[in-house]
This record gives sequence, C-alpha cells and structure tokens, in this order.
Amino acid sequence: MFVVRRRLLIRGQAHYNITKHKKWSGENYEKNVSNIMAASLAGCSSGGGAGKSTQPQTAQENAGDKAPGEPTSGKKRTIQLGHIDPAQDVDPYHTLAMNFKTEIEELSGGAITIDVITDAQLGSELSMMEGMNMGTIDMAVITNFSFSSSVPDFAVFDLPYLFMNREQAHAVLDDTSITDAMEEELYNDFGVKILSWGEGGFRSTINKKRPINTPADLKGIKIRVPENSTYVDTFKALGANPTTMASSECFTALQQGTIDGLEQPVTPMYTYKSYELCDYISFTEHFYSPITLSVSKFIWDDLSDEEKGWFEEAAKKAAEEERASAKETDDKLLKEMEEAGVQVNEVADKQQFRDAVKPIHEAFAADVNKELLDKINEKIAEIQ
Repeated sequence: MFVVRRRLLIRGQAHYNITKHKKWSGENYEKNVSNIMAASLAGCSSGGGAGKSTQPQTAQENAGDKAPGEPTSGKKRTIQLGHIDPAQDVDPYHTLAMNFKTEIEELSGGAITIDVITDAQLGSELSMMEGMNMGTIDMAVITNFSFSSSVPDFAVFDLPYLFMNREQAHAVLDDTSITDAMEEELYNDFGVKILSWGEGGFRSTINKKRPINTPADLKGIKIRVPENSTYVDTFKALGANPTTMASSECFTALQQGTIDGLEQPVTPMYTYKSYELCDYISFTEHFYSPITLSVSKFIWDDLSDEEKGWFEEAAKKAAEEERASAKETDDKLLKEMEEAGVQVNEVADKQQFRDAVKPIHEAFAADVNKELLDKINEKIAEIQ
C-alpha cells in the first residue's frame, strides 16, 4: 500500500492536505496517517552518490582564475547542517556531513563554514524537512524514506530487492533522467533541494533466534521495522512477524524479548549495539537505503552563482567519498562483531525472497508510478 500525501508548507505556516487515493479509506486511514508521521522514527537504521546539478559550472569555473581554497569576495556564511545520527566516524550520515564540511570550507577559502549538528538536535528528519521549507533549518542529511511522505515517487527506492548490488543503486541514483522529476517536485513544492545522494547501506537482519537463509527461516520471528507500510508488508510477505516501534525502544525491546531482532544496515547494528544482544547477522539485503545531502530553498536562492558552484562540487565529492568508504566501513564493523561472537552468514540464493515480495512492486506500479519503476528496472538490467 502506498500513501500519497501532499504537504503544502506556506512561509511561516504548515498546512496539511491529504490527497484522495484509492487505497486511502476506511480502516486504512489511521494506518496511512501513522505511516506519514512515522518517517522520523525510521531509527535503528541509518537511513548514494554524486549529485545532480542545475548549474553547469563547477566551483573552479565559477571562481574564474582563483584556485580552490583561495578566498573570495562577498559575505561570509556559517551554515548549520543537521542529521539524526551520532557523531561517529563510522556513521554514514556523519561521514557525509563531515565530508561536505571539509570540501566546502576548502573550496570557499573559509568564506563558508559548516556547523554539523548531530543526534537529532535539530529535530527528526520530518521536522528538519519542514524547517528547510520554512527557512528555519539550513541543511540536513535526509533519507528518501522521509521525502516519500511528501513526494510519493521517492518511495520507489524503498521497494524490497530493488537493487542487487551497490553498482546498480549508484547507477540509478546518478541518472538524472530518473531522479530529476522527483527532485524538482521536492524543490518547487516543499522547498528542499537535493545536492547529492550518499549511501546508508543495504539493510539486513540481525536476530537472537537463528541464521536466515530462506524466507521460511523468518517464520514467527518478531522483527522490528520502522512504521512504514512497505517495510511492514515486506516482512509479512517474508513470513516474519513485523513489529513497529521507535528507535529509542529497540535495545530495551531486545532485552525484554518484545522483539527477536531487527532489520538494519551494518553500521547501526554496531553503533546502536544490537549485536550485543543478538547472535546472528544474515545478509538478506532486502532494502537499500539512500541518504541525501539537502539544502533549504531559502539558503540556495540566496547563494551567488559562485557559491552554488562550491556547494554542488563539495556535495558531489562528499558523496563520492562517503560511498567509496561504505564497504570498507561495513567490513571493519562486521569483523568486530564477529570477534564479539556474532555469527555472520551470506544468503546464497535470494530468489525466494524476491518472489515473495513481487506483489509489493506491483502495488507501487499500480498505485504510484509504473513508468518510473519501469525506467529503473531498465537501468538495472544494464548493470547485472
């Protein structure tokens, strides 16, 4: 089931409008509303790549004969960049943010300073999105998960088993013919500009019961998932017992047996210490999690062409560097978790999993955007 919500944020005032949808009725209403408001609770997650540029010039071209790092004329700026994750070097959100800080401060010769604000101090992802629209938040690292509550096309990247590897995900996210329309809608209607796509990683299962090699192994296991209908429907289709809860409750829920496990990227398995209470990590790799470096329209529209060039070049480099380090970071953390006694297994044959979730892809095509999904599948077919 896919929820369509249009949120019109007028300067200084938030106005919500629920768009009629053929799945939006009766007993589904409360569930759909909760899905919308729960994107900020994706947690226990971490919720790819080179960004798309609306400006043809690079920072160096905009700067004329000035070399990167040489001071420029004009006002100095200090810009806050928020994200919901902890300030840890292994965290993809923090890595992307700090990469951008390093790059933009160097390119601008100190004219632009980035103040990275971590641990959801600026609010949830939905709160930061709203703040960017209203001009109270400058920049944020935001997942497609949160954007899909306002622009439904972003939900395509939450489809289970959409990508088989990082190369496919990067190729799709870097293809402007796929992403431009949804990014433009986000900018024009909701005041948020995506500068680049970073990588949150593939999500897999970690649990206390047994290794997962087939959907049958998930039967009866209580798996924590975010309050998102796609996530819930995916794990129901795979035979598990999905349980929604806030990220802050996950560790205690594992201790008390309220849940048997979670589905997460590798990094939060480590940073949220799920591995201390679980025995098995299985590379089901059921979802891929893109993250974005995004800026408020208020900030973007106030930048000079030269400054926009710096932002675009810095964002592109930041995402490329974060992507490049993702697998190395995963391997390092997996080794540490294995040394702590966790059993790790690859899932050799994922076809049974893919077959089980086909109806979820079909529902997206029928309810949201078949043309978009077809275009993505065509791109994926080029990169096997």
